[in-house]
Amino acid sequence: MVMIRQARIERVQSLLEETGLDGCVLKGMDNIFYLTGFRGSEGSLFITRGDVVLVVDFRYVTHAREVTRDIRIEEMRPKRDVINDLCTKYRISKLGFDGAHVHYNVFKSWAENLVGISLVPMNNAIEEIRKTKEPEEITAIMAAIEAATKAFTDVLGLVKPGSTEKEIADELDHAMRKRGAQGPSFDTIVASGPRGALPHAEPGDRKLKEGETVIIDYGAAVAGYCSDETVTVCLGEIPDKLSEIYAIVNDARKLGIEKARAGMAIARLDAIVRGYIEERGYGDFFRHGVGHGVGIAVHEAPGINSVANGILEENMVITVEPGIYLPNIGGVRLEDMVLITEDSPRVLTHIRKDIIKM
Repeated sequence: MVMIRQARIERVQSLLEETGLDGCVLKGMDNIFYLTGFRGSEGSLFITRGDVVLVVDFRYVTHAREVTRDIRIEEMRPKRDVINDLCTKYRISKLGFDGAHVHYNVFKSWAENLVGISLVPMNNAIEEIRKTKEPEEITAIMAAIEAATKAFTDVLGLVKPGSTEKEIADELDHAMRKRGAQGPSFDTIVASGPRGALPHAEPGDRKLKEGETVIIDYGAAVAGYCSDETVTVCLGEIPDKLSEIYAIVNDARKLGIEKARAGMAIARLDAIVRGYIEERGYGDFFRHGVGHGVGIAVHEAPGINSVANGILEENMVITVEPGIYLPNIGGVRLEDMVLITEDSPRVLTHIRKDIIKM
C-alpha cells in the first residue's frame, strides 16, 4: 500500500504543476486517508511539488508514524502556526486547498496569517481522482459487502410483525461488527409501513405489522471502505399498490444496471431510470438521484442525478437505487452496488431484489 499511496501523492503533485500551484493543504479526512492511510478526527496534509508533511495533534503522532511510514509527521502545538512555517520553508506563493473541507474560521485565519500567499480553492480535485477505484480498493469494498451481506442474512428472521425498527437496526449494526466490519458505514435506516415514504427515516419504536413493506438501507465499513445496499422486505401479502410500485422499482433497478456502461453520460443514466418511473405515473414520488459513487465515503463522486456532469468510467463503483415513496402508504427502494467495467457492468452486492416475503 505504501507504493500505491506514493503513486496517488505523485498524481496530486502533478496536478499542482498543471494548475500552477506551489503546494496545497488538504483538510478532508477522507482525502488524507486516501493519500496516507491515516485517519483521525483532525489533521492537515501539506503537499508541495516535491515533499509531503502530515500535521496532527499529540493524540495521533505515534499512530500517524505507524501507518504512514515514509511521510514526515509534524505535531500541532499551541502558539505555533505549522502551516505558516511550512509555507515559509517551501517558499509557497500559491497554495491550494480542498475548499469543501475547510471551515470558515480556518480559512479566515489563513487569509490573515499567510501574508503574500494566494489561497486557491481546488474544488473537488482530490475527489475526482478518487472516483475510479484501484484493485486494492475494490477488494476492500468487496470485503465490506461480504460483511454486510452475512449480517443481513443473520438478522433477516427478526424482520417480522412485532419487532421494532430500532431492534432491527441495532441487531444489524451489531451483526456487521461480528462479521468483521469496523461498524456500519452510515446510520442504518429501517422504515416500516407509512414511514417507508420517508427516504431517510431514522429507526423508531414503531412495531412492524403484517401487510406492509420495510425499507432497510445498510452498509458496512471494512479497512476504511464502505458498502451500501437497500432491500425492501414485504411482511406477508401486501396491498396491490405496494406490489405495483415494487415491480416498477425493481424493473427500474434492472434497467439502470443494464445501461450503466463506461462512456455513458452520467446524467443520461439518471434520465433513463427516472424516465421509466415517470412513464408509469410515479415520477412525482421519486425525488432523489439514481445513485452515487461509493468508496472511502459512502456517498462520493460521481453523483448520479439530473444535473451531473461527466461520464461513467471503467472501475467506478456506483449504486443504482431507484425508489417510490407514497405518503401515508409506504415506500419501496432497491439498491445495488455496481462496478463499471470495460464490458458489461458487474453487480457487486448479493442480496436478491425480487420480492422478499417474511
